[in-house]
Amino acid sequence: MSMNQSLRATLLELVAGVVLGGGMLLLGSWVGAKLGSGPSSGWGDIIGALFGSVLACPIGFVAGMWLVAWRLHLPHSLWRGIFGAVLGLVLVLLLAEPLRLNRDSRVMGMLLYLVPSVAALFGFNQPRHALPPPSR
Repeated sequence: MSMNQSLRATLLELVAGVVLGGGMLLLGSWVGAKLGSGPSSGWGDIIGALFGSVLACPIGFVAGMWLVAWRLHLPHSLWRGIFGAVLGLVLVLLLAEPLRLNRDSRVMGMLLYLVPSVAALFGFNQPRHALPPPSR
């Protein structure tokens, strides 16, 4: 695969990931708000919506990339993409306080969606190492 074809495939994976990730973000927000609402002080639905969207967006992003790679028969690593999304989310949450990311909700919100998506894209497109042929 040439460099131009590889770049086009990666951009197509990115677009599909953003579209499906955005759809899952909306669905996750709605489901999270429904699950979080109840006899609380009124914050449960907001917390549920945020939690649902933060979990659903990377899942949709990886699913979108996988659909493109599957349809076009492109080399990919689904498990590395999932691992990248989880690792990106965990890193943002762990580094929020030491890097003071939680002082500005816009920065924290943007990083909660951007870092897992970029890490998933990077992991998803890492080539698998071919196993050597078995020796006799």
